[in-house]
Amino acid sequence: ARATSRKLTSLRRISWLLDSRGRETLYRAQIRSTLEYSCLAWGGAVPTLLALLDKVQERAWRIISDGQPEHPSSLHTLQHRRDVAGLTALYKIQQERVEHLRTLRQPERSASTNTRAAAAAPTALAVQRCHTSHRQRQFINTYVKLWNRLLGSGQWPQNNTQQQFKVFVNKWMISVNQVRL
Repeated sequence: ARATSRKLTSLRRISWLLDSRGRETLYRAQIRSTLEYSCLAWGGAVPTLLALLDKVQERAWRIISDGQPEHPSSLHTLQHRRDVAGLTALYKIQQERVEHLRTLRQPERSASTNTRAAAAAPTALAVQRCHTSHRQRQFINTYVKLWNRLLGSGQWPQNNTQQQFKVFVNKWMISVNQVRL
């Protein structure tokens, strides 16, 4: 958060030279990559630490929008981007069966009934039981639950390349968050 905040200060100093689109491009290229660095490792982080990163993004949003609340932008929240990255990593683990991630593979949940919809999509994964809050926030537990929610939505991408899956998950996450609001 400290390193990103310093970069954001530089963006603020030159913001008067750029329009909002230029500020957003500079943010995406120089600052957001620092915020998202090893975002999967942040899976077990305490919410207060994640809030520090979110504060930096909020400051960036204010600089980019130049105080105009109706400013259109395609910036997603950091949690949204972490969730897309986590589900994509789980897709690589479970569907593509990447060899160096073999130890992270999760067992499939045994289905009580078989339906056509269940046969069309990959099976849900078993959620590990855990009793500590730290363990509940970690990568496997968090994204297995999100994976199962994705499967439960009844939607599954037809073409299963990694990029198409990532685009699909991004759209699905946006639709889920809009329904929640």
